Amino acid sequence: MNEGEVLVRKTANYRIWLDETGIGRIRILKRINFKTLVALFEELHGEIRKRLAGNPGKVHIVFYISKSLYDEMSVNAKEFLGFCQSCMGITFELVLIEM
Repeated sequence: MNEGEVLVRKTANYRIWLDETGIGRIRILKRINFKTLVALFEELHGEIRKRLAGNPGKVHIVFYISKSLYDEMSVNAKEFLGFCQSCMGITFELVLIEM
């Protein structure tokens, strides 16, 4: 992470943070359950909305995950990510990482 980034949460399974421009980032390191995924998005979305309060704009979240973990991701998780993008006004970017 760069100096201008604010760490929101760091665990053995994932990292979530906001950069200086208000872009949220989630990096999945190990398998997590669906409930955790939803909680991460909820927390990060709330933090971004707080930062954008004086300057309303579209929420942007970058999601980093390895190709192997993405291939194992449940249909529910993939549908949830699609819902976030299409129905919640979130600009969502998926970055598949080769490991």
